[in-house]
Amino acid sequence: MVNVLIRTTRAKIEHKMEDVIDKANAKLPEDEKDVGWCFWTLSIKPKKEKIKKVLFTDGKTVFAEGKFYGTATDDDKPCIEFSALKRVNYPQPKKAPTRGFTYVED
Repeated sequence: MVNVLIRTTRAKIEHKMEDVIDKANAKLPEDEKDVGWCFWTLSIKPKKEKIKKVLFTDGKTVFAEGKFYGTATDDDKPCIEFSALKRVNYPQPKKAPTRGFTYVED
């Protein structure tokens, strides 16, 4: 199994965080609640078939992760789909590219 490592800022994914989604859902009627299904647009579609998690890093620290669900297309651009993100804090396992993504072993 592998994970996808993406570099971004915390501000760009804050709305995808599990606690933020839960807080917003608390204010909505049951039939309008967000299920916490998130996506991230990429320049190329991941080719690895056994992806376990999506990890987000600021270039030094992995600060969020979510369960990988699959790939899709959004406005003709490839994207990955994943669960609402959990806040974490650990050193990134591999140097992350400034654009795109890289694979890291689980």
